[in-house]
Amino acid sequence: MDTIEIKLNLKKGLNIDLQLINQLRSYIDSITNNGNYRYCEVLQVSKNGDLIVKISYPRYFAKANAYLITRRSECFEVQTHFINSIFNDPTWASIIENITLSRVDIPFTYLMNNEEQFASYENIFYIFAFVYARKKENARTKAYLDLQNRNFETLIYSPNGSVGKSANNKLEVYNQALNLRNKLEEEVWNEVVSAYKDLPFRIRMEVSKRIRLRNNFSPVEFANLDILGMYFEDYKKYILENVLDFSIIEELYNYWAYELSQRLNQVRMNKGFTYGEFIYQNQTLIYDYEIVRRALGIAIDNINTRENAVTRVRKILVEYEKTNNIILMDTYGTLKRIESQIMGAYLLD
Repeated sequence: MDTIEIKLNLKKGLNIDLQLINQLRSYIDSITNNGNYRYCEVLQVSKNGDLIVKISYPRYFAKANAYLITRRSECFEVQTHFINSIFNDPTWASIIENITLSRVDIPFTYLMNNEEQFASYENIFYIFAFVYARKKENARTKAYLDLQNRNFETLIYSPNGSVGKSANNKLEVYNQALNLRNKLEEEVWNEVVSAYKDLPFRIRMEVSKRIRLRNNFSPVEFANLDILGMYFEDYKKYILENVLDFSIIEELYNYWAYELSQRLNQVRMNKGFTYGEFIYQNQTLIYDYEIVRRALGIAIDNINTRENAVTRVRKILVEYEKTNNIILMDTYGTLKRIESQIMGAYLLD
């Protein structure tokens, strides 16, 4: 669990002035867990005076969202603290009617191998995009990267073209360590990276959806609302079905292999042909050594010729993977490992 957005609906007909609303806003922004961490903020005040509030569950327990929420009881603790902080004050209790749940963000964490970096997963991110486009008719993927080293930092997969913070339904994949490093002051960052040893190896896969429930909640109902339990499995399914659908991944691999084999047949007998040059010219189809291996199987009938070609290509791609620190020889296996970790994610009480 990461964050939620709620709307505090103020009672209508009380002629609540702007000064009182701003006082409530300042009060919410200052709420802390026993004086330690601020975990909620008012994002905006709507036209009719209602307050849109963001609540961060990890920041209730720690200085940054490197803290991983795994228990439903932790969520109940945060919600109860928030409700008590507001509704135990008679001034605020007298002007708030009820609460609307409007957005829920739930992250899943994949741990890379120690020798890997986020940028090593470039081919995986591309395959995610192709699968997502097959699943969502108007899908759009947006990538943020460091232009100096061409490394991906964040990718957003959205079904309707909208990739901003207001997007109704999206998957965001990002380098959590870098994300926090850019947000935190040096002293806090050093504390965080020291406390969470696995942070440099985390790939964050966060599903974010607008919630359109018909009912609003009383303070007691909201404090006891099992938000994580309500949405955890649905959000996990969103990742597995929309970027890790292996029936589509198999179709893509076979399609790329066929396309590559046709290109290979066109140039293999040309004077001066080399597999190194061929791979360089067709990088847009080569996301995995397995794709090239399948292409060679389609294009070359002679077993000895094919085995010789496989040996050459493998040597070239092994060197490319090593030089560029990019997953290439076992992209499919890496996708399977991501699937396994996401499928294995579960909740504790």
